[in-house]
Amino acid sequence: MRRFTFAFTLCLLLATVASAQDHTEVDAMVSRFQRYYNGKQNDSIYNMLSKRIQQLMPLDKVATTMGQLYMQMGELESYTYFKKEGKVDYYKVVFANVNLQMLASIDSEKKMDVFRFIPDKKEKKYIPEAGASDISVTRDGVVLSGTLTMPVTTAKVPVVLLIAGSGPTDRDGNNSTTLTGNSYRMLADSLRDNGIACVRYDKRGIGESIKGVKSQEEIGFEDYINDAITFIDLLKKDSRFSGVIVAGHSEGSLVGMVAAQKTGIMKYISIAGAGEPIDQIIKWQLSKVSEDMGRRAGIIMDSLKKGYDVQYIDNDLNVYFNSSIQPYLRSWIKFDPAKEIKKLKIPILILQGENDLQVSMVQANLLRQAMPAAKFVTFRDMNHILKDAPYDKEGNRATYTNAELSLTPGFATAVISFIKK
Repeated sequence: MRRFTFAFTLCLLLATVASAQDHTEVDAMVSRFQRYYNGKQNDSIYNMLSKRIQQLMPLDKVATTMGQLYMQMGELESYTYFKKEGKVDYYKVVFANVNLQMLASIDSEKKMDVFRFIPDKKEKKYIPEAGASDISVTRDGVVLSGTLTMPVTTAKVPVVLLIAGSGPTDRDGNNSTTLTGNSYRMLADSLRDNGIACVRYDKRGIGESIKGVKSQEEIGFEDYINDAITFIDLLKKDSRFSGVIVAGHSEGSLVGMVAAQKTGIMKYISIAGAGEPIDQIIKWQLSKVSEDMGRRAGIIMDSLKKGYDVQYIDNDLNVYFNSSIQPYLRSWIKFDPAKEIKKLKIPILILQGENDLQVSMVQANLLRQAMPAAKFVTFRDMNHILKDAPYDKEGNRATYTNAELSLTPGFATAVISFIKK
């Protein structure tokens, strides 16, 4: 989900100058963090942070961030110091579910002032291609930064606006901890090689689109829709393009669906998009953890759907429903994808992987039933990040950090064929 990852994203960006220190002092701080993290002592973790970070990360956000981190990574099993760059110390950290690097430093008051996790495995580097350039728009004081990939031609070409999925997913389809698959970048490369331009961008509050974002609570689902519309308006005015196609992945499917209604675009593509409102999706996801958790989540979502605040949240559900998340969830629940897709009067392509553990085939079929005229294409082995993967959870998740894997064979071809038809 989008909201409970935003605070962690802010935390990852806090890599400013700290006072010089021998790494043994930082070792002690990292050791304390390991103990408090594994013991779920969020108050103690908060007290370790510098005043600067505490201002950006109040205690409730620290609790949310640590809860989500624990769910994704598991226990922090070990750490090993291996280098210093400038005034920041680097550690190899081994969680139960993934290996990462931790960047850390302490300030003059012996508080943690740099606190960041990055993938331990280097991301695959791409050779800069001709025609790739920066592109940005500004809406409500927020600068949204992206990349335009252009084919080498003087003729007008169609352009795809690619809208990212939920969480801190950036324009390349990655995040700073658990996702380094480069899926969006690979799709943009394929489009370019077939005479189609592509714009992909960092959502507000993510990556380079953090300038002008004041707080997590100010972001609503409608902001994502309006941001997409702002990009569409820019591209429609650009004389290099023959028309605009919107492609949304996961949460971005619904964002693009609604944005497409409000603009005169050529075509729309849903990639691993849900067919039910988010309250139903969350109930289903948590029911997979336990039937009781799904039942309690349903009660909370029903209250949010009616516009109420939920004051008391069980500890195991706080990461999903704490007070900072609830406003965003209320804004998201309003939209039913199966109803929204019916409002489109343009060609539609629905793409879905059968080995997607985050969005099931049930959801894709709901979209298909709502819009029978849409072209519907499934891929037997494709998972949520658009790569071939086994259905078992461990093997499926292992693909999320393997940038060497190509997109599922035939996926990009389906997109290209639909655009050119």
